[in-house]
Amino acid sequence: MLHFGGFIMEINHISKILEKEREEYIRNKVEEYLKQGFSKDDAVNKANQSWRTYIGHRIQDVIYNLLKKFLKDSGLKVTTDKALNNRNLPEELDKVKRLIAINYGEYLFLPDADVIVYKVENNDIKIIAIISVKNSFRERRFETTYWKLKLKESPVTSHIKVFLATPDKDNEISYKCPNGKPKKMRIILEYELDGIYFLKEDFEETEKAKHFGKIVEDIIEISKKL
Repeated sequence: MLHFGGFIMEINHISKILEKEREEYIRNKVEEYLKQGFSKDDAVNKANQSWRTYIGHRIQDVIYNLLKKFLKDSGLKVTTDKALNNRNLPEELDKVKRLIAINYGEYLFLPDADVIVYKVENNDIKIIAIISVKNSFRERRFETTYWKLKLKESPVTSHIKVFLATPDKDNEISYKCPNGKPKKMRIILEYELDGIYFLKEDFEETEKAKHFGKIVEDIIEISKKL
């Protein structure tokens, strides 16, 4: 259990909690699209697409706020790639942005960095970790591994830990070999990333695949070594 935002949230059931919002959200969106002139089928399809985007952002917001709260006493700071994409950034966030940017010749792009954890010591900024948040893995299955490999290419970013946080509601990566059949996606993600953190109880735990409740302790330990 985690105490957050004035109420008790069971992190193990985050998907179920948010799915309870689904019926009302879909109903309101369908009505909205019907008023815009879409057919019933198109309105339902668009509402479902909108829901998938919405729930992904909601889970990201929950994780961001939890990390911000529970890392506060450690002196570590938390931001998001959304915040870093704003114009006229304060100096501190501008430095954070530059320290995670990936060089593509004449272009610089930010990685898939839903949540960024960093520390400031003597006006020096050190990026600790990037957390990619995924509700499910229907598309862009190995996007996070791609960014991890790109970060490793530069001595400026090679130290940054890349974690995946997920409720994995469809059990796509919860087990390595369910029914004796190796899960390629789980095996590759665990091998390439620095850690996978599950927002539920039902999963195969390993040295690099853990419950989300352990991420704060791990991040603090990593920060002490930098």
